[in-house]
Amino acid sequence: MVQLAQITYAVLVAPLRAFLAIRQAMTPASVSALLFAIVTLNIIWGFPWQGLFAACVGMLTAGCLIHFLTLPSLETQFSVPNSAPQGQPFQVTIHAQNRSTLPALDFGFAFSPPTLPRRRWLFRRRQFLPGYSVQQSPQQNLFLRAGDSATHTAVLTYYRRGIQTLPNTVVQGSFPFHLFESSVDTPSTLSMPITPPPLTGDDEHTKGLLNNLGGWSHKLLSGDQLDYTGSREYEPGMSVRRWDFPSWARLGIPIVREFQSPSIQHVFLIIDTALEKQTRPTEDGTYPAFEQMLSLAATAIHDLGKQTVKLALFVTEGSLNDDTLLNSDAGKNQGEASPTFLSDTDIESMLIKLAAAGPIATETADQQLSTAVEIAGRSPILVLTTRRLPDLSTRTLASCTVMRTDGPQHASANRGTPAPRNVSPPQAEAV
Repeated sequence: MVQLAQITYAVLVAPLRAFLAIRQAMTPASVSALLFAIVTLNIIWGFPWQGLFAACVGMLTAGCLIHFLTLPSLETQFSVPNSAPQGQPFQVTIHAQNRSTLPALDFGFAFSPPTLPRRRWLFRRRQFLPGYSVQQSPQQNLFLRAGDSATHTAVLTYYRRGIQTLPNTVVQGSFPFHLFESSVDTPSTLSMPITPPPLTGDDEHTKGLLNNLGGWSHKLLSGDQLDYTGSREYEPGMSVRRWDFPSWARLGIPIVREFQSPSIQHVFLIIDTALEKQTRPTEDGTYPAFEQMLSLAATAIHDLGKQTVKLALFVTEGSLNDDTLLNSDAGKNQGEASPTFLSDTDIESMLIKLAAAGPIATETADQQLSTAVEIAGRSPILVLTTRRLPDLSTRTLASCTVMRTDGPQHASANRGTPAPRNVSPPQAEAV
């Protein structure tokens, strides 16, 4: 019954759809021919007006049928980079192949330009910005035999982070003689990651975040961190710069502490994607502090990727399962559901992970943070967040730095404690 109703509806509205399609496809040439045909109706019939009227009507009818029958049927493929930073232009190539049995004449194809939402008088005036921009020279008046291909190159720029779908491909046909012109939008099914741009010091707040990040990485790479490996009895020739006076007093023999400058195997970068409950998005649906945190993470990935350390990235998300490259043995040995990390084998994969990041519930993020910190153990950890974190309970944590991006007063560096309570640098504030 439903199928019969749908067929009946399609039959009834088919004439209206055909009329609207013909009306939208008319060009100045076809309108001129139609007006001339109407004018001939107001003149006394006879030679040569009958012939002119028949020629106009025949030209319009034949041209309309030929136009819609010969519209090109193109199969498109795209050559795009694996990812692109937000706000950075990148090149895209469209490969179009004519799949029709008829040749495609007088047509062109290109990306559809961005469109802005319509403003309604019921709503207050807002400043809408397009999500992308395109620079291109549309192909025009092309000829393709059946099975032949053509290419079109354009430069796209996306202004929002995330997994973005490429714009639709618009195919325009004007055969024959430009009497009619139709546009067919082909929705794109290909998407690409738009990664957060590296943070730039445009204001005092971002400068403070970059200074904290630079100071942390400098201390990390300059060997400022020393791991306590134990105490032992003093022997001649040993350095006495680190006497263990409590053990000496208790045992009655000279005891020294042994420290070792660690050979950094892994540096763990943990991104907390949870937001405070009172956080509200802007008019365009984004969270400025959240986007700033991801930009700071991109900066850290670029900086640490150039150093002789192995970087492991963990982003809190709704599920612990991930297309990852590195698993920690700590979680396996404990028999727990351990989060997995993206290792430094491919920095672009880490940036793509940041591109797909989105806010999650605080309860889920707290559980994953505790598990990630437990897995990292004594390795250096940098936690980026926009909120006040709970106590990160762990037994083997040696060094944890927490930086917040939700305000100038919250850019902090916490070091040497599992829970970010006391901050060593005098200029930082506890979180």
